[in-house]
Amino acid sequence: MSTLENASAVLQLFSRQLSGQSNSGLSFSDVVEHLKLPKSTASRLLMTMESQGLLERDPDSRSYHIGKLILSVASHYLSAPLVDIASPFMAQLGQLTQCTGYISMLTGRDIMVMRMFPGRTYLQVVTPAGSLLPAHETAIGRAILARYTDENVILRFGTDYRVKSLNSPQTLEALLARLAPIRESGVSHACNETLQGISTLATSITNKHRNELLGLCLSFPSPQEGQDIPAGIKEGLLAVTQQLAEKLGDEYWQ
Repeated sequence: MSTLENASAVLQLFSRQLSGQSNSGLSFSDVVEHLKLPKSTASRLLMTMESQGLLERDPDSRSYHIGKLILSVASHYLSAPLVDIASPFMAQLGQLTQCTGYISMLTGRDIMVMRMFPGRTYLQVVTPAGSLLPAHETAIGRAILARYTDENVILRFGTDYRVKSLNSPQTLEALLARLAPIRESGVSHACNETLQGISTLATSITNKHRNELLGLCLSFPSPQEGQDIPAGIKEGLLAVTQQLAEKLGDEYWQ
């Protein structure tokens, strides 16, 4: 692989590490083992990435962490105006409902987590900012996709529709059928899809003046079979969404 491809592979290792809820950094041996690189190649690669601000090295543990250059770019990217407007609302909602809150945006066929707001209910697994998840396999992704026409959704996925979760729409036709009621109610629901034991409710909001479209989501432990979603979650999410819609002139919620 080229130096650029190797550098990209190193950065992808950090993404996998975040998914596992670890923030201990990467060691030299981690890079050699996972990328199957000769030690000399790995050493030159890591030194170059460090010198260019892509990585930083902890002086005590000698492990590598994401560098200031990438953090600076990520901070700018994750601070879209609509994200900043919605963040205080979602932070407060997370505390009131005890749920973990998320703000995400659509990028291609995936959603990217822009913000995560921990609630008071402990969830063993959370999805950190910057994570990418299949839009069609998440409540928040479907809440955003419902803003588009069926024709747009078909073009977006083409003939390459793939699903990992058994609880997600298994075909493109099933996805379109799932989007129809979301367009009516504005609320999207997922149960045990991306993560077993986790349910989510989601809505979407747009700032038409800046052509920004985001999804808002609350995540909580899945209710036992036959039980309803805990009181206050749906009501709270709708209240926040409608507040933002009024503030931004989002006619979808009028």
